[in-house]
Amino acid sequence: MHGIFLAAALLAAAPAAAGGFETRRGLVYSRSCGEPLTLDAYVPEGRGPFPGVLVIHGGGWSARRPTDMLRIAKLLARRGYVALNVTYRLAPQNHYPAALDDVREALRWARREAPALKLDPARVGAWGYSAGAHLAAMLGVAGGEDVGALDRVQAVVAGGTPSDFELYPKSPIITPFIGKAFAEAPALWREASPVNHVTPDDAPFFIYHGSRDTLVEPEQARRLAAALARAGVRHELYWVKGRGHVWAFVFDRGAAEKAVSFLDGVLRVF
Repeated sequence: MHGIFLAAALLAAAPAAAGGFETRRGLVYSRSCGEPLTLDAYVPEGRGPFPGVLVIHGGGWSARRPTDMLRIAKLLARRGYVALNVTYRLAPQNHYPAALDDVREALRWARREAPALKLDPARVGAWGYSAGAHLAAMLGVAGGEDVGALDRVQAVVAGGTPSDFELYPKSPIITPFIGKAFAEAPALWREASPVNHVTPDDAPFFIYHGSRDTLVEPEQARRLAAALARAGVRHELYWVKGRGHVWAFVFDRGAAEKAVSFLDGVLRVF
């Protein structure tokens, strides 16, 4: 997952059509963990309010590189979305659910600050890739009486998503994220897997995945799509044909365009 960073940075400033936006860097959304956690906001020109998207970087839950999602954040802002590119606590110093708690807190903060961000708090999605897609997916499958309106997203874009941790019981990447090996804490590994939380009231999903991904195998996308289908949740599965894990993110613009179209169909209709 770490190899994605350099390649993504090369394309971070790639142009995209549509309008202008304002950049607000280093906004502190939480200090509850003893360190400031920040996000960069990309706010479209105009009065708003605009729909928003929480943008979540990957890196095996262990590398802080939100700049990898800069291309996507700018694309969204140019298309009329408030893009919120977040940082979160990293493994191995911090274990699950720390990162998930952080992105949830970023979502709550954004809704509290909605007027200043020109954000419509009722229309907020999440977009992540790899480890970031896992966190976005977990936001999308949040439900139950213990989850309030501030914690829910209305749409999810998830690329290269590790959705079922049981397929990787000896993973050297997942183990430091969870903090315990699968053999020690199988229930915790299952709890951290989005496929085990899907219910009919979940947010619509756009899933994209490299057909030749050998790091996060295509079966992960199939399992997530199948779980959503069983629950009757609206979803799309888009294959980035012939691409592996890194290149499905960096070089396939078709997936990004289709993802934005999907968000338009969900977040601009109410």
